[in-house]
Amino acid sequence: MSNSTSTASLSLYILTFNCGCSPIDVDAFASQLFSGLTSPALPDLLVLSLQEIAPIPFSLIGGSYLVPYFSRFYHAVQKGARKASDATDNAPIYTPISARNTGMTGLMIFAKDPEAIKDIETGSVGVGIAEMGNKGAVGVRFAYKGTELTFVAAHLAAMEDELQRRNEDWKNIVRGLVFTSTTSDRKQNAAGEGEQRPLLSIDPRDASLYKPTSHLFVAGDLNYRTSTIKPSPTDHIESFPQPHHDSSSPQHYSNLFENDQLNCERLAGRTLQGLKEAQVTFPPTYKYDSQEPFLTPDEDLSKWHWAKHRWPSWCDRILYLDMPSWLSTKEKITVHKYSALPLQPTTDHRAVALEVSVPLILIPAPDEDEEGDDPRIHAPFAIDVDWKKRRERARMLELVAGYAGYFTTTWEGRGIVLAMAVGAVGAYFAFRAMLQM
Repeated sequence: MSNSTSTASLSLYILTFNCGCSPIDVDAFASQLFSGLTSPALPDLLVLSLQEIAPIPFSLIGGSYLVPYFSRFYHAVQKGARKASDATDNAPIYTPISARNTGMTGLMIFAKDPEAIKDIETGSVGVGIAEMGNKGAVGVRFAYKGTELTFVAAHLAAMEDELQRRNEDWKNIVRGLVFTSTTSDRKQNAAGEGEQRPLLSIDPRDASLYKPTSHLFVAGDLNYRTSTIKPSPTDHIESFPQPHHDSSSPQHYSNLFENDQLNCERLAGRTLQGLKEAQVTFPPTYKYDSQEPFLTPDEDLSKWHWAKHRWPSWCDRILYLDMPSWLSTKEKITVHKYSALPLQPTTDHRAVALEVSVPLILIPAPDEDEEGDDPRIHAPFAIDVDWKKRRERARMLELVAGYAGYFTTTWEGRGIVLAMAVGAVGAYFAFRAMLQM
C-alpha cells in the first residue's frame, strides 16, 4: 500500500518505551531505535513516549533532575540517526521540538525540519496517587505544514486485576489533559509550563484531547493485560509462549491475544474510544526477566525469559484516530510497520514502534449538525472545569513527595541531610562557645 501521489505526506515514527526507572544505555538504545522502519529514509518526525523515565523522586520533582535522563535519549537519537543514514559527520540530524513530562511519563518530539512546526500546545494530567504523576499523561499538539497533530504519552494503572482502574484512568486523562498554548516551547525544559492562553474561550473541543481538526496518536504503557488474575505457579510452564511454538500450537503467543483486555475494552467502547490499532503480530512486550541475550531479534532467540509472576501481555501500545468521517477524501493514514523492538538491558518491557504516513491535509471543523460516532464530534467525556486547580494541587503534592523521597531514599539527598545536620550541630556549639566567652 502507498499514499496517493496527489497529496504530500508526513513520514512519522512513534516509539513507546518503559525505561524501568533506569537511565538508558545510549549505544544499546541507538542501535535498535530505527530497527522498526521499513524505509531506508529517516522519518520527518520522531516521537518518543517514555514511561518510568527516572526514579520516582527525580520524576516527581522534574526540571533539572530529569535533564540527565532526557539528554541520554537526545544523544541516542542523534547517534542512531547518523548510523541509519550513514552520515559521515557529527552534525545533529534531528532538532528536539519538545521534551516534557508529567511525573514519570515523558514525551520527546524530534523533527528534521523544525521550521515546519508552528503553534505548539501542551497539556498534562496525573492519574496516580492523589492525582500525582506516578501514573498519568502528557501531550503535545502542533501544526506541521498546516496539518494539526496531537501526540499523547500515557501510563495507566498496573496489575492484572486493575482493569476498571485503567478504564477510569483513561477517562480522567480525557477529562483532565487540556491543551494550552506555550511560548518559545523549544527553549523550555521538561518541567516548564509556559504561558497559557485563556481556556475554553472558544469551542471547548479545541482544548480537548479529541480536537476535531487534529490527528491524534496515543502511545504508552497502557498496562492492559491478558488475564484478570495472576498466573498460577505452573502457568509459566504450561501456558507461556516460547519462540519455538508455531502458530498451530495452543501455546503460540497469538492465543493470549484472545483475552487482551485493551482490545476487548476498546471494541466495547469502554476505553480509548474511537482509536484504532494496527494488527499486532509480535509477541507480548511485558514482563521479561533481565537475562541475556539482549538486543536480539525474535527470529534469533531460542527462549523468551518471562517473569513467572505476571502474564505475558501487550502492555505497550500505539493507537491513533483514522481520518475524520466528515472529510471527503480518499487519502488515508498508511501503516507501514507495527513492531516490538528487541529487549534492552535496563528494563522488563520491550519498546514498540509504529511507522506511518500521514496525509498533509488541513482538517476542517465539522458542521454544527454533523452526526456520527467519531469522538472528535462528541468526545466520550467532557473536560473537567476544575482541571487547572486539580493539576496545580497535584503538582504541589508531587514536589512534597519528590523532595521527601529524594532526601530519604537517594545517596545525594541523604548526603545533603547529613551535611545540614553536621552544619547545624557545628553552629550550635559555635554559638554556645560565643556565649561562654
